Amino acid sequence: MRWWIGARRAGFTVPLALATFLLPLLAVQNIRVALPSLIGSPQIALTLFVPVPLVACLMHLLESRVPAPEDSGVRPVARYDAALVTAVAVAALCCALLVNALGGTQEAAAAGRNVLFLTGLLLLGHTLFGPSAVMVPVAWLVLVVGIGFRGNVPRWWTVVPQSAHDVPAAAVSLLMFAAGLTALIFAPRKAS
Repeated sequence: MRWWIGARRAGFTVPLALATFLLPLLAVQNIRVALPSLIGSPQIALTLFVPVPLVACLMHLLESRVPAPEDSGVRPVARYDAALVTAVAVAALCCALLVNALGGTQEAAAAGRNVLFLTGLLLLGHTLFGPSAVMVPVAWLVLVVGIGFRGNVPRWWTVVPQSAHDVPAAAVSLLMFAAGLTALIFAPRKAS
C-alpha cells in the first residue's frame, strides 16, 4: 500500500486537488457571468467551472502509475484507485457543503454535486481515451454552455447548472459517479 501511495503521489496531489477546488469555490460562489453560446448569452454561475482543476488532479493521480508492476502484480490496484478517487470526491463534496452551510449560497452545494458528475464522466472517458479523458468533463461544460440553456434556464439534460435542490440532477450525478467507479475497477488497464 505504501508503494502505491508513493507512486500516485497522493500525499502531495490530494491536498493540492482539494485546495484547487476549495479556494476558487470560496472566491466565486456568488458570481454569475454572461457567456456567449449558440442560442443566446445565458447568465452562468462561475462555480460551474470550479471542479475542473480537481478533476484534472484526479486524472494526474490515476496516470501516475507504474505499469509493469501494477499490471503483473496481484494487489487490487484498481480498487485502491477507486477508493482514492472516492475519498477525494467525498472530501470535495463535504467541503462544498461546508461552504454552503457557512455562506448560505446554493452554488457551493451544486459544485460539490458537480464534482461527482464530472468525476464519473472522467472515469468513463478514461476507460475509452486514456489520459486524454481529462478533456471529457471540459467538453461537457463547453457543450452545456454552448447549447444547454433556454434563455437563462438550463435544459433538463445538462445536470451541472441545475440548482442544488434538483433531485434528478443529484441522482444522475450519483449514477454517473458509480458508473465511473465501476469502469475504473473492472475495465482492463492499458499499458501507458
